Amino acid sequence: MIAFIDCYIDTPVFNCVNQFVEQTNIPSTYHVPSKFGTDSLNAIKDPKCFVVLGSAAHVTENPVWQSELLNFIIPKLESGVPVLGICYGHQLLAQHYGCRVDYINFAKENFKELRAVQLNKAIGNLIPQTLHMAYAHSQVVKEISNQIEAIGHSNFSEFEIIKHKTLPFLGTQAHPEAS
Repeated sequence: MIAFIDCYIDTPVFNCVNQFVEQTNIPSTYHVPSKFGTDSLNAIKDPKCFVVLGSAAHVTENPVWQSELLNFIIPKLESGVPVLGICYGHQLLAQHYGCRVDYINFAKENFKELRAVQLNKAIGNLIPQTLHMAYAHSQVVKEISNQIEAIGHSNFSEFEIIKHKTLPFLGTQAHPEAS
């Protein structure tokens, strides 16, 4: 069971989740802690992994629901359940593990674009290569802690794709789920 966690504020991304489910037939669930809390997440029996999606919220502003989500997801991750963080999820877990997240620039611009990301090392079956990925964000991971390593970069950021050194966490600033 894959649990998709949509951190949306204005517009849900369930269409992307629906496409994934339809194309893979992998049992999945969909949760919205930003609107409904974590009760539905607590009801999941034997999750195989969590995917924490993006949000128009900013981790540096610490929205009320963010603490509840962290209180749920960190024990799962630390017990060995893999977590993929996408955009907001990437920043949220990075910040929790000591990385610095901030606005891309002083003007707090929101960037929406395709970007070339170079893998520094293999990720599963992907050998180091250039990936063209969709972006929509105004904050990024600016510095990483000694618990995190960068495994993908662009001309825009050194920390486009990161992973925890000992826990099953992978984060990407990009939106691979974008359709």
